[in-house]
Amino acid sequence: MNNFIVYDFETSGRSSRFDQILQAGIIIYDQNLKVLNKLNLKSRINPDIVPSINALRVNKLKISDILSEKMSCYEMTMQMHSFLSKFQDSFFVGFNSINFDEEFFRQTLWEHFIFPYLTNTKGNSRLDVLNFVTLVHAFRKNALNVEVNDEGKITFKLESLAKANCFESNNAHEAIADVETTMKLLELLLKNNYDLFKVFINNSYPVKLENKIIDQNIFTMHNYIFNKHRVYLVKNLLKHPVYKNQMIGFDLKYDTSEIVNYGIDELEEIYRSKSFFRKIKLNKQPSILDKSYARNLSPYNELTDHEINLKCEQLQKKEFLTNLNKILEKESSNYSENQSQEIKLEEETIYSQKLNFNDSRIMNRFHNEEWDRKWSFAEKFKDQRLRFFAARHIYRNYPEELPRKIFKLLHKKISERICSLEKKKFITIPAAMEEADSLSLKMEENDLGNDLKEQIDQYNIYINFLNDYYNNSNANPIQFDKNLSKKLFAN
Repeated sequence: MNNFIVYDFETSGRSSRFDQILQAGIIIYDQNLKVLNKLNLKSRINPDIVPSINALRVNKLKISDILSEKMSCYEMTMQMHSFLSKFQDSFFVGFNSINFDEEFFRQTLWEHFIFPYLTNTKGNSRLDVLNFVTLVHAFRKNALNVEVNDEGKITFKLESLAKANCFESNNAHEAIADVETTMKLLELLLKNNYDLFKVFINNSYPVKLENKIIDQNIFTMHNYIFNKHRVYLVKNLLKHPVYKNQMIGFDLKYDTSEIVNYGIDELEEIYRSKSFFRKIKLNKQPSILDKSYARNLSPYNELTDHEINLKCEQLQKKEFLTNLNKILEKESSNYSENQSQEIKLEEETIYSQKLNFNDSRIMNRFHNEEWDRKWSFAEKFKDQRLRFFAARHIYRNYPEELPRKIFKLLHKKISERICSLEKKKFITIPAAMEEADSLSLKMEENDLGNDLKEQIDQYNIYINFLNDYYNNSNANPIQFDKNLSKKLFAN
């Protein structure tokens, strides 16, 4: 039977490509939801990462905390992988995990030369409890309590759901506490919604989901976007000609009598400007249900079976589907061309550039080398990205073991990145200063407590230290650890 691997990460910021995991909480449950094992890890901040003060505020972490942790990010990643790699035919479960935690997990494994797809290979699959929560609430609003914010909009934040349903954690936003809260929420919903849970489970397998869509032909699709439930009655049209994990459907509330006769130019304009078409990303656990759910809701309950059947028959027109297929191919081609012209940093290439076969064979051997030999081993890599990651691992952990020339080159590269005045996809030192100033102003206007003041004071000291260190072209290797914390904060 399937185990449930429930996990949560607390991070230095929002960018899965450039920020890092600071805390990893993992609890293994059996099929009866009994705890089998758990792992609670924390790591030091990497020296080349500029953390977000707003992320630290949410996680209630001070710089002195994340400098003084015994375990490095490298050590945490190795331990996490060793713990999780033995599982198969299990569910990896999180809250908003498919779009957030899982991307951090994949990125971390990939940059550490480890196969990044643990969650959806060896029979494993992913369950995002946020999807289940919104699915249940869309059709059974009384199944759980949901808070309304000051703007009158419902909120599905984990901490808010825990409070509204009386299992609020005292350590919210600590990774292991959020894991326990996620499981309590799942247990609450399972009591009276097991039928929807089975749908939720089945939607987690892309191949099964694709077959279900093809077999049913007409189905309900649910999204929760812009603080509102969206329920559609959708007719399956075709599989995307380029993106194999994507299906294309048509929203049956719209008229079909004219659109199926449009030429390719007119159809392309409609495709780009209207919301007639629905993209179903099979690998993102979309909420796909039986057609009866949408048929019971307006405007679909106003359509007769004859009208729906007629629309479906019209949408099968061969020329219409051929033109749509060409439009999708053109769209993906244009996207690829635009992507290829953009210069990507090494961290951004996880999905866009394949590894050399020989490089992929020797990646794991990097971990077996002693730190004083890792760079000479890394020179075996043909892929410059892997050399960059290898050099950075050494820079982060034992910078004195890098040849002086390599240290200076990497130090300069990091400096050019994080000292930049331009807006980047990651937090730069100038951006961090601005973020801290904004929060300080907010603190002056509102009584936000002494804990936040200490966080900001430490943050400002650290950012100023980073600024001095990375603007020094002759800087020597230093360890970012508890000794540095004592030096900066006298604690």
